[in-house]
Amino acid sequence: MTKPIPEKVELTTKEKLNQETAILTWKELEVYFAQGKLLTVDPSCDLIEVASKISDNDAEQLEHLIEKNLIQFATPNWINQNCKDETQLWTVVIAPYIVCQLYTHQKLNDTCIPLKNSESACQ
Repeated sequence: MTKPIPEKVELTTKEKLNQETAILTWKELEVYFAQGKLLTVDPSCDLIEVASKISDNDAEQLEHLIEKNLIQFATPNWINQNCKDETQLWTVVIAPYIVCQLYTHQKLNDTCIPLKNSESACQ
């Protein structure tokens, strides 16, 4: 008796991106900042939602986010205000960029999870 082969499940862009996130320290990201490839996402936004808009080249939504300064290239001023060597950032790669957000977490049963705002300014 042979077992049926499970069907291949197609993931949405958001699901794929969520699986590709990582928490990295500023020290690990510094080189990408120097190359002009580090995009920052405002804490009021969902990192995966924004990364999905970039990946899908959603020009209208991206223009809105840029106008509101909700996404922008990391600046020396932003780095000086927010980052030390061990500062953690939640990241996802949307080549050629690294999209990042300051990582804040809550401890729940010894597991750290990113906090999400109930309302997002990114919509």
